[in-house]
Amino acid sequence: MYDLEPGRFHITLDWMGTRLSAGHTVDPDQYEPGVPIEEQAAEHLVDLTVQELAARFSLGLTDRWALDVALPLRDVEIEADFMDAQGQPLPDFVSIHHRDETISGVGDTSVSGRYRWKPLNLAGWFFDLSAGLSLPTGNTEEDPFERGSRGLSHQHLFFGSGTVDPVLGVAGVRQSKVVPTVGWLRVKAALDENSEGYQAGEQVSAGIAVNPALGFEKVSFTGQLELFHEGPSQWNGRDARNSGRTDLLANLGVSWTPAPDWTLQAIVRMPWNLEARGGQLELEPILSFGVTRSWSTREHTHDEGDEGHEEDDH
Repeated sequence: MYDLEPGRFHITLDWMGTRLSAGHTVDPDQYEPGVPIEEQAAEHLVDLTVQELAARFSLGLTDRWALDVALPLRDVEIEADFMDAQGQPLPDFVSIHHRDETISGVGDTSVSGRYRWKPLNLAGWFFDLSAGLSLPTGNTEEDPFERGSRGLSHQHLFFGSGTVDPVLGVAGVRQSKVVPTVGWLRVKAALDENSEGYQAGEQVSAGIAVNPALGFEKVSFTGQLELFHEGPSQWNGRDARNSGRTDLLANLGVSWTPAPDWTLQAIVRMPWNLEARGGQLELEPILSFGVTRSWSTREHTHDEGDEGHEEDDH
Protein backbone atom coordinates (compact mmCIF):
# COMPACT_ATOMS: atom_id res chain seq x y z
CA MET A 1 0.00 0.00 0.00
CA TYR A 2 1.31 3.40 -0.97
CA ASP A 3 1.92 6.12 1.61
CA LEU A 4 -0.56 8.90 0.95
CA GLU A 5 0.99 12.30 0.36
CA PRO A 6 -0.60 15.27 -1.42
CA GLY A 7 0.80 15.44 -4.95
CA ARG A 8 2.56 12.06 -4.77
CA PHE A 9 2.04 10.19 -8.06
CA HIS A 10 2.57 6.46 -8.60
CA ILE A 11 2.58 4.62 -11.90
CA THR A 12 2.78 0.83 -12.06
CA LEU A 13 3.17 -1.37 -15.13
CA ASP A 14 2.18 -4.99 -14.51
CA TRP A 15 2.67 -7.81 -17.01
CA MET A 16 0.82 -11.09 -16.51
CA GLY A 17 1.00 -14.28 -18.54
CA THR A 18 -0.55 -17.74 -18.33
CA ARG A 19 -1.97 -20.60 -20.38
CA LEU A 20 -5.46 -22.04 -20.21
CA SER A 21 -7.04 -25.10 -21.79
CA ALA A 22 -10.53 -26.52 -22.22
CA GLY A 23 -12.15 -29.47 -23.91
CA HIS A 24 -15.74 -30.57 -24.33
CA THR A 25 -17.78 -33.10 -26.24
CA VAL A 26 -20.07 -31.77 -28.93
CA ASP A 27 -23.85 -31.77 -28.48
CA PRO A 28 -26.10 -31.97 -31.55
CA ASP A 29 -27.03 -28.30 -31.18
CA GLN A 30 -23.33 -27.47 -31.61
CA TYR A 31 -22.91 -29.30 -34.94
CA GLU A 32 -21.40 -27.32 -37.79
CA PRO A 33 -23.85 -26.21 -40.49
CA GLY A 34 -23.62 -28.04 -43.79
CA VAL A 35 -21.43 -30.87 -42.43
CA PRO A 36 -22.81 -34.45 -42.52
CA ILE A 37 -23.33 -36.00 -39.08
CA GLU A 38 -20.70 -38.69 -39.72
CA GLU A 39 -18.12 -35.96 -40.45
CA GLN A 40 -18.88 -33.79 -37.41
CA ALA A 41 -16.23 -33.32 -34.73
CA ALA A 42 -16.96 -35.24 -31.54
CA GLU A 43 -14.74 -33.08 -29.32
CA HIS A 44 -13.47 -29.50 -29.29
CA LEU A 45 -10.10 -28.71 -27.68
CA VAL A 46 -9.02 -25.12 -27.09
CA ASP A 47 -5.70 -23.79 -25.74
CA LEU A 48 -5.21 -20.11 -24.91
CA THR A 49 -2.03 -18.16 -24.23
CA VAL A 50 -3.04 -15.06 -22.29
CA GLN A 51 -1.02 -11.91 -21.69
CA GLU A 52 -2.05 -8.67 -20.03
CA LEU A 53 -0.22 -5.40 -19.55
CA ALA A 54 -1.97 -3.21 -16.99
CA ALA A 55 -1.12 0.43 -16.37
CA ARG A 56 -2.12 1.61 -12.89
CA PHE A 57 -2.03 5.22 -11.77
CA SER A 58 -2.47 6.60 -8.26
CA LEU A 59 -2.42 10.25 -7.20
CA GLY A 60 -2.46 11.41 -3.58
CA LEU A 61 -4.93 14.26 -3.26
CA THR A 62 -4.53 14.76 0.51
CA ASP A 63 -3.03 12.70 3.30
CA ARG A 64 -6.32 10.76 3.39
CA TRP A 65 -7.66 10.77 -0.19
CA ALA A 66 -6.30 9.32 -3.44
CA LEU A 67 -7.46 8.80 -7.03
CA ASP A 68 -6.74 5.41 -8.66
CA VAL A 69 -7.03 4.54 -12.36
CA ALA A 70 -6.27 1.19 -14.06
CA LEU A 71 -6.23 0.38 -17.78
CA PRO A 72 -5.55 -3.20 -19.02
CA LEU A 73 -4.27 -4.18 -22.46
CA ARG A 74 -4.88 -7.84 -23.34
CA ASP A 75 -3.65 -10.33 -25.91
CA VAL A 76 -5.02 -13.88 -26.29
CA GLU A 77 -3.66 -16.45 -28.73
CA ILE A 78 -6.19 -19.20 -29.42
CA GLU A 79 -5.33 -22.66 -30.74
CA ALA A 80 -8.32 -24.84 -31.64
CA ASP A 81 -8.22 -28.59 -32.34
CA PHE A 82 -10.98 -31.01 -33.25
CA MET A 83 -11.27 -34.76 -32.70
CA ASP A 84 -13.50 -37.35 -34.34
CA ALA A 85 -15.47 -40.05 -32.51
CA GLN A 86 -12.38 -42.29 -32.43
CA GLY A 87 -10.24 -39.59 -30.84
CA GLN A 88 -8.29 -38.88 -34.04
CA PRO A 89 -7.46 -35.27 -35.00
CA LEU A 90 -9.31 -33.49 -37.79
CA PRO A 91 -6.57 -31.13 -39.06
CA ASP A 92 -8.61 -29.38 -41.77
CA PHE A 93 -11.84 -29.04 -39.82
CA VAL A 94 -13.53 -25.61 -40.03
CA SER A 95 -15.77 -24.52 -37.17
CA ILE A 96 -18.12 -21.63 -36.44
CA HIS A 97 -17.32 -22.08 -32.72
CA HIS A 98 -13.51 -22.03 -32.49
CA ARG A 99 -10.58 -21.18 -34.73
CA ASP A 100 -6.86 -20.39 -34.59
CA GLU A 101 -6.60 -16.65 -34.05
CA THR A 102 -5.10 -13.91 -31.89
CA ILE A 103 -7.33 -11.34 -30.22
CA SER A 104 -5.91 -8.12 -28.78
CA GLY A 105 -7.52 -5.09 -27.26
CA VAL A 106 -8.17 -2.77 -24.36
CA GLY A 107 -10.11 -3.99 -21.33
CA ASP A 108 -12.48 -1.97 -19.19
CA THR A 109 -10.94 1.00 -17.38
CA SER A 110 -11.52 1.38 -13.64
CA VAL A 111 -11.58 4.75 -11.85
CA SER A 112 -11.85 4.83 -8.04
CA GLY A 113 -11.58 7.23 -5.15
CA ARG A 114 -9.79 5.91 -2.07
CA TYR A 115 -10.03 7.08 1.53
CA ARG A 116 -7.53 6.08 4.23
CA TRP A 117 -8.99 5.59 7.70
CA LYS A 118 -6.66 5.34 10.69
CA PRO A 119 -8.69 4.35 13.77
CA LEU A 120 -7.26 5.81 16.96
CA ASN A 121 -7.92 2.68 18.98
CA LEU A 122 -6.00 0.39 16.57
CA ALA A 123 -2.39 1.52 16.61
CA GLY A 124 -0.39 0.29 13.64
CA TRP A 125 -3.47 -0.32 11.47
CA PHE A 126 -5.08 1.62 8.65
CA PHE A 127 -7.91 0.83 6.25
CA ASP A 128 -8.28 1.91 2.63
CA LEU A 129 -11.92 2.26 1.55
CA SER A 130 -12.48 2.60 -2.19
CA ALA A 131 -15.45 3.15 -4.46
CA GLY A 132 -15.54 3.72 -8.18
CA LEU A 133 -16.67 2.61 -11.59
CA SER A 134 -15.55 0.21 -14.29
CA LEU A 135 -15.97 2.04 -17.60
CA PRO A 136 -16.86 0.19 -20.83
CA THR A 137 -13.67 0.79 -22.82
CA GLY A 138 -13.33 -2.90 -23.75
CA ASN A 139 -15.00 -4.48 -26.77
CA THR A 140 -18.15 -6.63 -26.64
CA GLU A 141 -19.69 -9.17 -29.00
CA GLU A 142 -23.11 -10.25 -30.20
CA ASP A 143 -24.81 -13.13 -28.37
CA PRO A 144 -22.63 -16.12 -29.39
CA PHE A 145 -25.30 -18.67 -28.46
CA GLU A 146 -27.95 -16.97 -30.56
CA ARG A 147 -25.56 -16.68 -33.51
CA GLY A 148 -24.51 -20.31 -33.08
CA SER A 149 -28.14 -21.45 -33.15
CA ARG A 150 -28.45 -19.76 -36.56
CA GLY A 151 -25.31 -21.47 -37.85
CA LEU A 152 -23.26 -18.26 -37.84
CA SER A 153 -19.63 -17.83 -36.83
CA HIS A 154 -19.34 -16.26 -33.38
CA GLN A 155 -16.89 -15.27 -30.66
CA HIS A 156 -17.11 -16.18 -26.97
CA LEU A 157 -14.05 -14.15 -25.99
CA PHE A 158 -14.17 -10.38 -25.50
CA PHE A 159 -12.62 -7.88 -23.10
CA GLY A 160 -15.46 -5.59 -21.96
CA SER A 161 -18.79 -5.80 -20.16
CA GLY A 162 -20.36 -3.02 -22.22
CA THR A 163 -21.80 -1.41 -19.10
CA VAL A 164 -20.76 1.03 -16.39
CA ASP A 165 -20.25 -1.21 -13.35
CA PRO A 166 -19.74 -0.17 -9.70
CA VAL A 167 -16.59 -1.34 -7.94
CA LEU A 168 -16.20 -1.36 -4.15
CA GLY A 169 -13.21 -2.38 -2.06
CA VAL A 170 -11.68 -2.37 1.39
CA ALA A 171 -8.15 -3.23 2.46
CA GLY A 172 -6.82 -3.46 5.99
CA VAL A 173 -3.09 -3.03 6.61
CA ARG A 174 -1.18 -3.88 9.77
CA GLN A 175 2.09 -1.96 9.72
CA SER A 176 5.02 -3.85 11.19
CA LYS A 177 8.78 -3.88 10.70
CA VAL A 178 8.73 -7.67 11.10
CA VAL A 179 5.68 -9.02 9.23
CA PRO A 180 3.40 -6.41 7.60
CA THR A 181 -0.03 -7.92 6.88
CA VAL A 182 -2.70 -6.97 4.34
CA GLY A 183 -6.26 -8.24 3.96
CA TRP A 184 -8.62 -7.15 1.21
CA LEU A 185 -12.08 -7.53 -0.29
CA ARG A 186 -13.11 -6.23 -3.74
CA VAL A 187 -16.50 -6.51 -5.42
CA LYS A 188 -17.50 -5.65 -8.99
CA ALA A 189 -21.06 -6.13 -10.23
CA ALA A 190 -22.90 -5.34 -13.46
CA LEU A 191 -26.33 -3.97 -12.63
CA ASP A 192 -27.81 -4.30 -16.11
CA GLU A 193 -27.24 -5.94 -19.48
CA ASN A 194 -25.46 -4.18 -22.32
CA SER A 195 -26.79 -3.30 -25.77
CA GLU A 196 -26.15 -6.88 -26.99
CA GLY A 197 -28.09 -8.45 -24.09
CA TYR A 198 -24.99 -9.46 -22.13
CA GLN A 199 -24.68 -9.03 -18.36
CA ALA A 200 -21.37 -9.92 -16.74
CA GLY A 201 -21.41 -12.05 -13.60
CA GLU A 202 -20.40 -10.47 -10.32
CA GLN A 203 -16.73 -10.73 -9.34
CA VAL A 204 -15.57 -11.04 -5.74
CA SER A 205 -11.92 -11.20 -4.67
CA ALA A 206 -10.81 -11.62 -1.05
CA GLY A 207 -7.45 -12.48 0.42
CA ILE A 208 -4.73 -12.03 2.98
CA ALA A 209 -1.01 -11.42 2.48
CA VAL A 210 2.11 -11.17 4.60
CA ASN A 211 5.18 -9.22 3.45
CA PRO A 212 8.22 -10.07 5.61
CA ALA A 213 11.63 -8.57 4.81
CA LEU A 214 13.47 -11.49 6.47
CA GLY A 215 16.34 -9.22 7.45
CA PHE A 216 16.93 -7.70 4.00
CA GLU A 217 17.07 -3.92 3.65
CA LYS A 218 15.76 -3.48 0.11
CA VAL A 219 14.05 -6.82 -0.50
CA SER A 220 10.75 -8.12 0.86
CA PHE A 221 8.77 -11.26 0.22
CA THR A 222 5.06 -11.89 -0.27
CA GLY A 223 2.86 -14.84 0.62
CA GLN A 224 -0.82 -14.59 -0.29
CA LEU A 225 -3.99 -16.66 -0.20
CA GLU A 226 -6.71 -15.34 -2.48
CA LEU A 227 -10.27 -16.49 -3.11
CA PHE A 228 -11.83 -15.43 -6.42
CA HIS A 229 -15.47 -15.96 -7.33
CA GLU A 230 -17.18 -15.06 -10.59
CA GLY A 231 -20.93 -15.56 -10.95
CA PRO A 232 -22.47 -16.86 -14.18
CA SER A 233 -22.85 -14.30 -16.93
CA GLN A 234 -26.13 -13.96 -18.77
CA TRP A 235 -27.31 -13.45 -22.31
CA ASN A 236 -30.79 -11.93 -22.58
CA GLY A 237 -31.67 -13.09 -19.08
CA ARG A 238 -30.40 -16.68 -19.48
CA ASP A 239 -27.27 -18.04 -17.78
CA ALA A 240 -24.43 -18.48 -20.26
CA ARG A 241 -23.22 -22.03 -20.73
CA ASN A 242 -19.97 -22.85 -18.88
CA SER A 243 -19.79 -19.59 -16.92
CA GLY A 244 -19.43 -19.08 -13.18
CA ARG A 245 -16.54 -20.41 -11.11
CA THR A 246 -14.69 -20.15 -7.79
CA ASP A 247 -10.90 -20.46 -7.48
CA LEU A 248 -8.36 -20.46 -4.67
CA LEU A 249 -4.92 -19.03 -5.46
CA ALA A 250 -1.71 -19.38 -3.49
CA ASN A 251 0.73 -16.62 -4.43
CA LEU A 252 4.44 -16.21 -3.73
CA GLY A 253 6.38 -13.10 -4.66
CA VAL A 254 9.42 -10.95 -4.11
CA SER A 255 9.86 -7.16 -4.24
CA TRP A 256 13.07 -5.17 -4.65
CA THR A 257 13.45 -1.45 -4.02
CA PRO A 258 16.75 -0.46 -5.69
CA ALA A 259 16.06 3.25 -5.08
CA PRO A 260 13.54 5.10 -2.88
CA ASP A 261 11.14 5.81 -5.75
CA TRP A 262 11.46 2.50 -7.62
CA THR A 263 10.03 -0.96 -6.87
CA LEU A 264 10.30 -4.16 -8.91
CA GLN A 265 8.07 -7.13 -8.18
CA ALA A 266 7.62 -10.72 -9.37
CA ILE A 267 4.77 -13.05 -8.33
CA VAL A 268 3.84 -16.66 -9.11
CA ARG A 269 0.18 -17.57 -8.62
CA MET A 270 -0.93 -21.21 -8.29
CA PRO A 271 -4.69 -21.61 -8.91
CA TRP A 272 -6.98 -24.41 -7.76
CA ASN A 273 -10.55 -24.58 -8.99
CA LEU A 274 -13.06 -25.15 -6.18
CA GLU A 275 -16.27 -25.02 -8.18
CA ALA A 276 -17.22 -24.60 -11.82
CA ARG A 277 -20.42 -24.60 -13.81
CA GLY A 278 -20.18 -26.82 -16.88
CA GLY A 279 -17.03 -27.32 -18.94
CA GLN A 280 -14.49 -24.74 -17.84
CA LEU A 281 -11.00 -23.59 -18.64
CA GLU A 282 -8.19 -25.29 -16.70
CA LEU A 283 -5.72 -22.75 -15.32
CA GLU A 284 -1.95 -23.13 -15.31
CA PRO A 285 0.40 -21.16 -13.01
CA ILE A 286 0.18 -17.40 -13.55
CA LEU A 287 3.38 -15.34 -13.77
CA SER A 288 3.47 -11.59 -13.27
CA PHE A 289 6.15 -8.92 -13.20
CA GLY A 290 5.71 -5.29 -12.25
CA VAL A 291 7.58 -2.03 -11.88
CA THR A 292 6.44 1.00 -9.89
CA ARG A 293 7.82 4.52 -10.15
CA SER A 294 6.69 7.32 -7.85
CA TRP A 295 7.46 11.01 -7.61
CA SER A 296 6.03 14.23 -6.22
CA THR A 297 4.13 16.47 -8.60
CA ARG A 298 4.81 19.42 -6.28
CA GLU A 299 8.11 21.16 -6.83
CA HIS A 300 9.89 22.92 -3.96
CA THR A 301 12.02 26.01 -4.43
CA HIS A 302 14.06 28.15 -2.05
CA ASP A 303 13.49 31.89 -1.78
CA GLU A 304 16.94 33.53 -2.10
CA GLY A 305 15.92 36.24 0.42
CA ASP A 306 14.67 33.78 3.00
CA GLU A 307 17.19 30.98 3.52
CA GLY A 308 15.52 27.77 4.52
CA HIS A 309 11.99 28.88 3.59
CA GLU A 310 10.34 26.29 1.32
CA GLU A 311 7.12 26.83 -0.58
CA ASP A 312 5.04 24.84 -3.04
CA ASP A 313 5.27 25.76 -6.69
CA HIS A 314 1.81 25.13 -8.12
